[in-house]
Amino acid sequence: MKNVNRFFIIKVLVKMTERAGLEERDWLYALATTPGVGRKRLRNILETWGSLADFAGHIQQKRDDSLLFDTQLRRLLRERLTPERVWEEKRKRVAAGIRFVCLLDADFPAALTHIPDPPLLLFYKGELGWLDRPLIAVVGTRRPTPYGKAACARLCEQLAKAGFVIVSGVASGIDAEAHRAALRSGAGTVGVLGCGIDQVYPPVNRPLYRQVESSGLLLSEYPPGTPPRQGLFPERNRIISGLSLGVVVIEAAEKSGSLITADCALEQGKEVFAVPGPIFSEVSAGPHNLIKQGAKLVTGWEDILDEFPHLVPALRRSIQPAAAPRLEEAERKLLALIPYEPVHWDHLHEALDPEARRTMDRELVCLETKGCIISLPGGYYARRE
Repeated sequence: MKNVNRFFIIKVLVKMTERAGLEERDWLYALATTPGVGRKRLRNILETWGSLADFAGHIQQKRDDSLLFDTQLRRLLRERLTPERVWEEKRKRVAAGIRFVCLLDADFPAALTHIPDPPLLLFYKGELGWLDRPLIAVVGTRRPTPYGKAACARLCEQLAKAGFVIVSGVASGIDAEAHRAALRSGAGTVGVLGCGIDQVYPPVNRPLYRQVESSGLLLSEYPPGTPPRQGLFPERNRIISGLSLGVVVIEAAEKSGSLITADCALEQGKEVFAVPGPIFSEVSAGPHNLIKQGAKLVTGWEDILDEFPHLVPALRRSIQPAAAPRLEEAERKLLALIPYEPVHWDHLHEALDPEARRTMDRELVCLETKGCIISLPGGYYARRE
């Protein structure tokens, strides 16, 4: 009799679901946004029941001793997993413009289905189409040196122009530099957040967040409203590496969180690249140790492209060198003093004769406008390609 009652409840609930126009992804959203239902528990429910609508019917029963839920969570699930409540949540979600893609959808990133502990759904802002292109992750310290910023800007611009989409974590430091370099090149970029899709962390990156949203793609596996918490950032690193063909590390201390992303890449069978730095710099320790352990040393985009000739065979041939900008005599003389490694304003000023010093600031602005140099924080400048 109990079994008859159980199947009757499930049958009635499924019919109500069909009449309400609900889909399995709507039940998935309801479960994923329920406090106390993490992705491991949600995955267990999926594997056990197959149909989340069936599970919702089961949870409405007064007895469910087979489920390892405490009394409070069972009560909460019964409140939330009704067709009326799920439909109301869907209505609010659509009205608020909250979008997500889940493993039940055809456009869920296939690359993530093959990694250990894959996400079950991803909230997003921007265009999912960027995930269909070759993606490369670029990560590093949140406190980069002028050298690190210059190396990141140069490499990411090269990769973007070569057809890669840059993936990073929208954090301060190398992450932000990588996103900005991609956007400057007119290419797309993908930011993976360690908080809800509606949260901006750090707050200073709000303008960058808006740029990535409008010209690229923002992703988060955490429900809207989830604040940034320390434990969420290492978790999101597996998504950064999982989406990408490989991970490039630019400046990272020996115990940097960026190395977690590199570890995730190795676990997922992805390529790991490292940009070498000055041997006296603390943030060179991470990349140098990776190189010692077998990561590929990178000094330019071609070092990365060489690992994926079967995926982007035409990119190398399609890249045409940009026409050299026309420079005034004073601009040429100043440019000759600026290397690819950062040089300080004071050093340039001392190297010029008194007459040229008067117009040095103007020439620096012109050279930056013409794309010959990059201005870095702290009064440093470096040459571009």
